[in-house]
Amino acid sequence: MVEVIAVVGLQPRCRSSDAQRNSALTETASTGSGENASTRDRIKAIAAELYVLRGHDGFSFGDIASVIGTTRANIHHHFGNKRQLMDELVADISADAQSRIERHWISGRHPLRQRLSLQLDDLRRFYDKFNPAPEDRNVWSPLSRLRHDLTALGEIAVSALEKVNRTYDRALDHAVRAAITDGELSHDAPVEAIVRLLRSTLLSCPPMTQDAGSFVEVERLFAALEDTVLRAWAGGSTRDGR
Repeated sequence: MVEVIAVVGLQPRCRSSDAQRNSALTETASTGSGENASTRDRIKAIAAELYVLRGHDGFSFGDIASVIGTTRANIHHHFGNKRQLMDELVADISADAQSRIERHWISGRHPLRQRLSLQLDDLRRFYDKFNPAPEDRNVWSPLSRLRHDLTALGEIAVSALEKVNRTYDRALDHAVRAAITDGELSHDAPVEAIVRLLRSTLLSCPPMTQDAGSFVEVERLFAALEDTVLRAWAGGSTRDGR
């Protein structure tokens, strides 16, 4: 975790949700990262969405240009070539994921159950953005897409994912140890094992939604994880009074 809808013909060829994606991409092209976004920012915003949906080989500068209403030459002016664009996108994906991980699992004094809820909400936002119609089964996780494209992107993607993995390990370890300190989990709770359960759960979410065609199974998985961990290693007290 980034928390990223495409135009007909630019995206997994989908059914009734094409119009929704067309509208969403058009809005992204209009606003980019904000109302005063530069052309360069708008290019990156559209490219980021197309990348998550289609992968490295699934979109071109021409696709981006047709959405924004500019020329391929203008995109080359800002980014030179696709490799330069991808280098920036991969760095952005990694940095955004690390920021969100730290926000959900380190920041604040939240009980573990609340941190799980914050993480679930974050994943749901990404899922809903890339899957506006009930029948959609689109890739929605930028990190999952990076893993799919390791061969195409090479070392830059490997390095980006390693940074995210280290951040996850550090952040989840912090959250579990804080839960022990605060009495939410027992003092003999196995930190490494719980961290591994959390990591495995997070990694399984993107393929799970594509198999199921909905986010429901992810919600059930998080509920089962919370129930299992908090029952198996319950502490004497919790900050939320449960």
